Amino acid sequence: MAEVATIVELNGASGAKTSLASKVARFANTDDPEPLLNYPCKIPASLFSYSFRKTHSLHITGDFNQVSDIYVYGDGTFAADWSLDAANGGALRIGHRDTGDNGLPIDVTLHGTNEYAQATGDSTSGHAIDDPVNGHPFYMSQSTPVLNFDSCLAGAPCKIDSGPYTEDFYSKAWVMDLKIPPSATYGAKSPKSITVIYNIF
Repeated sequence: MAEVATIVELNGASGAKTSLASKVARFANTDDPEPLLNYPCKIPASLFSYSFRKTHSLHITGDFNQVSDIYVYGDGTFAADWSLDAANGGALRIGHRDTGDNGLPIDVTLHGTNEYAQATGDSTSGHAIDDPVNGHPFYMSQSTPVLNFDSCLAGAPCKIDSGPYTEDFYSKAWVMDLKIPPSATYGAKSPKSITVIYNIF
């Protein structure tokens, strides 16, 4: 049997894992793997608001010898397609480390440490990855704590996890949020895909 790859979302204080197979992950104003159309992100009157952070990991099981070098990328049009107004700072963003893998360690056995942190916020906004007080502890102190995900393209993907793995595993996670300016357009957005690539043999 070939390998089976599934994306999981981590939520709650413990980082409980929910498979996103046959599901659509939604950015929302809550820490929930399936918020549906509830808890929509808020458009601020000034400055910026943020979605609650999303934490996703690649889960691979099945028949393989080794998996390594896990990357993610998009098509470069998230801000445009979701009417985030990139010209005024709106963006889909991904957590970034100054050196090494950009992925978040979520398993002591697999990754040496568990740096998972629950997404937090209030009734008007999530806490941004790079918030100086309530940001993600693994990223907020970096000199470049986030990247605009629209800059992560097929020719320059974002490296999440070097690996290697030789048996069933959960990868280091990628952490994302939406940065929303007052000029963003409210309403449900069309689903878009994030591509995950890796070396396998």
